Amino acid sequence: MTAKRTRSPTPSNNAAEAFDELRNQVSLLHAAIEGLTAAKEKMPDYSPTLRKIEARLDNIDQRVESIHDKPAMRLTPLTLAAESHEASRSYGSEDRKSVGEARAELVRSLGRVEGMIKQKRSSAEQDWWVTWAGTGGLLLGAFWTLIGVAAWT
Repeated sequence: MTAKRTRSPTPSNNAAEAFDELRNQVSLLHAAIEGLTAAKEKMPDYSPTLRKIEARLDNIDQRVESIHDKPAMRLTPLTLAAESHEASRSYGSEDRKSVGEARAELVRSLGRVEGMIKQKRSSAEQDWWVTWAGTGGLLLGAFWTLIGVAAWT
């Protein structure tokens, strides 16, 4: 539809030729404009599609705005790192405290167990001394009885 303009190699001074050439160029322009209007009339109407796209974009804009209002969106990587570090420190101190408490309870429990073991040992030692004292007393009594029987006879 676009026509290249060609220049004549030599301009002529004849007015009739100039008007003919001007008439040809105007008719070419007229044909081109008619072709453009015909092409515009044949173009489909995209208005409903564009309205749908606009509605979708408005919906997306509303969702993005609602996301921007969330507190997590205000956090920067630096604040996230600082909060993470602080949380790990506080949980670490809680863990150290609970480990210390567990260690103290274990020490108390082991102390009780050792006390029970010592008590059992002292009971066993006492039984051993009582057994030997009884055996010694029995042997000494038998010895004195033999001496007493020998002295009476």
